[in-house]
Amino acid sequence: MEEERVRQIAGELMESFHFARLRERRIGSPAACSPKPGEVMVLYWIGAHSGKDGRGPMASEIGECLGVTAPTVTQHLNSLEERGLVERRPDPADRRIVRIRLTDEGRATVERIHEHRRRLFAGLVRHLGEEDSLKLAQLLRKVADYLREETK
Repeated sequence: MEEERVRQIAGELMESFHFARLRERRIGSPAACSPKPGEVMVLYWIGAHSGKDGRGPMASEIGECLGVTAPTVTQHLNSLEERGLVERRPDPADRRIVRIRLTDEGRATVERIHEHRRRLFAGLVRHLGEEDSLKLAQLLRKVADYLREETK
């Protein structure tokens, strides 16, 4: 493929990704006062990494895994805690360590957002059809793999 065509297609992809990201910010959550996209990522991550013991991760673990700075994690956690979605608790084994846990309201919020997104993507499947939906999923996985490798 000639270089000019590659640049043209790359521009179209960049525009599409940018547009999709802007739309996600507007429709990622059902309620106007829902958590911001970064806060939603933190909520999902805490929920997925709390373990059966319910201790929850440390703020530093959240930042490391999401690739964000400590001040950003702290800002998100403060906002989520003010809204009653997360709580900070000392680790029973080492009280110097503070663990982050979802509250019942936090778990309910994650489930509401997840259900909203599930309905949204089910609509997308109906809109695109089965074949295009599966192809899109396959291509997005390839994109993620490529970007993961290129940004190591």
